[in-house]
Amino acid sequence: MTAHDTAREVEVGGGSSRHGPVAQLLIAWSPLSVILLAYALAQWVSGPLTEGGLGGTNRLGIGLHVSGPASVDRAVLGVVPSVWLQEHLVDGSTHWYDAVAALVYVTHFVSIPLLTAYVWFRARDRFTPWLTALLTFTVVGVAGYLLYPAAPPWLASAQGEIGPVDRISRFGWHVLQLDPIARVSALGQGESNPVAAMPSLHAGAALLVAGFLGPLVGRWWRAALALYVVLMALTLVYTGEHYVVDVVAGWLTAVAGLAAGAAVQRRRAARAPG
Repeated sequence: MTAHDTAREVEVGGGSSRHGPVAQLLIAWSPLSVILLAYALAQWVSGPLTEGGLGGTNRLGIGLHVSGPASVDRAVLGVVPSVWLQEHLVDGSTHWYDAVAALVYVTHFVSIPLLTAYVWFRARDRFTPWLTALLTFTVVGVAGYLLYPAAPPWLASAQGEIGPVDRISRFGWHVLQLDPIARVSALGQGESNPVAAMPSLHAGAALLVAGFLGPLVGRWWRAALALYVVLMALTLVYTGEHYVVDVVAGWLTAVAGLAAGAAVQRRRAARAPG
């Protein structure tokens, strides 16, 4: 089922469905396959950059950007924050804040499916705007990966472009005595696209979720969502996954998605009878 078919299901069903809850959940989640296909496309296009070591160009003929993002961070902030944070907080041992970072980081992989299910079951009239926001966000973000393949801090450090930065987003699982999750995380990172850094869709997804869900919840939940956005940004920079400029670009990508969703919501409201 395509995203259009799912949206049509909403229009025809009017909030009710002949399907049971499990079937409805699968219907709601079916458009998320577009995200997986987009990521697979980005990985295929970027393949020549990473196969057999970094070098050459991607399948669009674009080379890897290594120094640019670090230069922006350094020019604006005076330091490369990933380097600075790890100099001051990483000492060879794992700490409570590493556990917090690991937990915050992994929420990226569940926040979108959970919000999709929530909107489907609890705010069905906003499901089409949510799909519009999510798919716009994904298309814009993946286009960034294709047109500006960039090395994240940990990879730029390995290339000698910046000071020491390790990829430590999974280390907090050891604090939590959950070593199997750390191993699974390491395996997943090994299979992921290492040059999909600009924009940060981890940071953008946090803002996308917070921005869309915020109007539907109370004040304290909105405060918690704002804190989540900040914690995700700090986590990504501290763990060497992204530069600050990547995070800002991810936020702008989320704003584009939210704007597209809001435009659809306004058109639907204008067409509504009465």
